[in-house]
Order: sequence, then C-alpha cells, then structure tokens
Amino acid sequence: MKTLKRVLHPEGHPVWLWGFGETWQDWTAAGVHDDLAELAPLLLHSELRTGIEECALIASPELTTASTLQPGRPGKALCLGKNFAAHAKELGFEPPSELIWFAKLPEVLCGPSEPVQIPSWLDSRVDHEAELVALVGAPLHNATPDECRAGIAAYTLGNDFTARNLQGKDRKQSWPWLRCKNLYTFGPLGPAWIPSSSLPDWDELTIRCEVNGELRQESSLAQFLWKPEEALSEISRWCPLLPGDILFLGTPEGVGPVQDGDLVKVSLNDFAELSNPIVRIEKDS
Repeated sequence: MKTLKRVLHPEGHPVWLWGFGETWQDWTAAGVHDDLAELAPLLLHSELRTGIEECALIASPELTTASTLQPGRPGKALCLGKNFAAHAKELGFEPPSELIWFAKLPEVLCGPSEPVQIPSWLDSRVDHEAELVALVGAPLHNATPDECRAGIAAYTLGNDFTARNLQGKDRKQSWPWLRCKNLYTFGPLGPAWIPSSSLPDWDELTIRCEVNGELRQESSLAQFLWKPEEALSEISRWCPLLPGDILFLGTPEGVGPVQDGDLVKVSLNDFAELSNPIVRIEKDS
C-alpha cells in the first residue's frame, strides 16, 4: 500500500515522499509544492498521481530514513463529537440524534513523535482520543453523501487531546469547546496519507490506542454513528469544504487521562501508527 508522507530533508526543508517499504519517490523534486490543498487532489485522482510518478525520481536513502513530519497544514480542521455510541455513554450522554462537530485550529496540530505539551497552568485532566482523519480532495458544498464519498482523498491518524475538566466547565456555562480542544500540540496528525481507494471496508478496520503499552481504546470503525461521507455531507450544508480541509472522525470508548512521561500510540490495523510522548511544561516557552 503506497502512502504519502512528509519528511525533513537533511538541509532543513520538508520533502514529500510517495511509496512504501524501502521504495519511495521524491514528489517534491517532481515539482509538488508543500501545500495540502494541492496534494489532496493528487491523492484523489489516480491519473494525476500517475503523472507525478512518471516525473519523480527514487528518493535517496537519507530521505527514506529522515524524520517524519506532520503531513501538511490543513485549511480547516474540523472534528466530530460523540460519533461512537459507546463513547457518548462513557461520558454520561445518550448517543446524539444530530451530528456534533467543532473546530480544531490548524495552528495547534503537530506531527508524529512530537511531544504533546501540557502547560503547567492547566488545571484539568487531559485525555487521549484516538481518531481516523479524512482529507477532503474536492470542493464540497451542499454535497450528497455519494459526492462526499467520491471527494475523500485520503485518511491518516489523529489524536484529539482534550482538557476534560475544562470541557465540563465550559459545557456547564453553555460555552463552546474551543479552548478545551485547542491547546498547542493537542492535535497530533500522521504519519502519512493513505489514499481512500486503498483502504478496505469499515468493518475490516480497527482503531486502537495504547498508553505505555496498555490498551485503552479498541473499536471497529463499523461502529461510526455517521460515516465520513454522511458527516461531510451534513457539514457541507453549513460551510463549503475545500481540498486540503480535514475531518477528525470521532473517538471510540476508552478515553482516559495522560500525564508527563506517557507515550501514546494510535494505530489502524497494520496500516499506520502514530506515537507521541506527553510532556508537562513547567516553564512556558
């Protein structure tokens, strides 16, 4: 299965690599810019990918072993709330009858292996939330579910870290979830984009989350209350979605607290793995 990942060139600039195993092509050298809005349509349309593959050269060994970076900055980063019935119930709520969605600001996202920073002043439990993330590859506005399904370019993994006590306080005051979801680094993303056409059906996919090797979350993605195309269709009624936008698809039951020194790993079958250490920042930088 070929994927698209973003790595750090030894000279200090990001490079996009396309491939699998030990065989990768340097798409940056083929003229692809560091712009997720440009890359999403390439992942969506196989004929565009073929054109780039014909121009790209095999990446050097130093690139194939380079550090993996956040796979691009999205235009909009949106998230689904309570998209698994068991997760809603573990928080004390009935499964929602309408789609719940909110924003994750692009500036707070981070990449694989980057530390998730808990500031010293934050008086709140912080929870992991393992998620699959969809990449929009075509303009979607008032789009049908079928149009949205055809417009999903790729998927990767994400972790929607949440200041849980703060979320409860905001909920009691009828405030939005913006601040509890948008502390700096509270949105790891990666490691690579998997074209949507490469993934099997949802009932064949299982998302997991481990903390220090202990299994915390595990669920079939067949348990989605709203499938990605259904959620995108509803959101597109309210605001246009553009290539390069992303949607966190919700987390299953088993969310729990993390603390300084923990290592959190999210995985999707054997296709992808996203790991991030937790660091408490005693002195704000």
